[in-house]
Amino acid sequence: MGRQRKRGEREMKLKLIGILGLCASLFLGMSVSVVAKEPPVAKLTQVVGSVEYSRNGTDWRKVRRTKYLFAGYHIKTAKNSSGKLISQQTGMAQTLGANSRIKVGKDKIHLVAGSLSEPKAQSSSIFHGLSNKFAKAQRYTTVRRGVRKEETCNPKVRTIRKVTVSSEYPDLVWRNACPEYSYRLVIDDRVIDVPAQSTAEMIRYRVIDVQPGDHVYRVEVLDIDGVVYIPKKDSAFSLMSKSEEKKLKSQTEAVSDDVFVLTDVLEANEMFVAAMDAYRQHFSENPDDNDMRPLLIKSYNDLKLSNLKDSEARLYNASLAADF
Repeated sequence: MGRQRKRGEREMKLKLIGILGLCASLFLGMSVSVVAKEPPVAKLTQVVGSVEYSRNGTDWRKVRRTKYLFAGYHIKTAKNSSGKLISQQTGMAQTLGANSRIKVGKDKIHLVAGSLSEPKAQSSSIFHGLSNKFAKAQRYTTVRRGVRKEETCNPKVRTIRKVTVSSEYPDLVWRNACPEYSYRLVIDDRVIDVPAQSTAEMIRYRVIDVQPGDHVYRVEVLDIDGVVYIPKKDSAFSLMSKSEEKKLKSQTEAVSDDVFVLTDVLEANEMFVAAMDAYRQHFSENPDDNDMRPLLIKSYNDLKLSNLKDSEARLYNASLAADF
């Protein structure tokens, strides 16, 4: 009985050690989350002359195009300069005059110096659901500890289930699974060999020689010995007709210089690759616009570009420490 009891105690200790070890490994592999930012409070548009913004009220940067403003931001205008402020909460517009300064609160604009006109109703919905979209995007800003996905070769390439392309935006994209992997793209019954691209951030294929309308496709992954992965289900894409492209162009031309309204229009038309490219161009040209970066991170997630999503999330989290 004594031996059995001791054996039972040893087994119990081993089980406890195993459980503790598993918990520790799970903890180490858990995601490190940042405090989710609230959506922008307002946006600054129709900038004239010299207008600058700051996140700390000390270090300033020029505003060159439509700028979304978060709580804590400061804005100042120089002589003969102005801008139009539109509230996210009310949709009302105000004009910020020359030689003026404001601070953005949690739900309103505070005039520090100069002039700010009385609010006036805006004719259209400016934010167009941006708050909900931004809040949803926050869930993808998590950074995971441990081995980075892009540092391993994972042949399981997923593709977005449904996407729309056009003659102007003709690309399908998928994750570059490994430098030496090549791909077999199957569109309907047509097989297309896509060679390995060792340094590519993602794999792109320009859709040509297909008729407008709906099509199915899948991406098979190959190594030197043959196929290593075939998805269980096909994905789908739709090629826009000329009339559909004309309608889309009229919509995109109407949004002026606001890339985030532009991407909203593109995503509403399931042009997810085109939206991603618009985000990428914006952040390439405006690398300091980090507070809006979650929308690019979500775009990568929607397109199953997990390596780029993780990389962008790390960049976003690192940027939060930079207070300018």
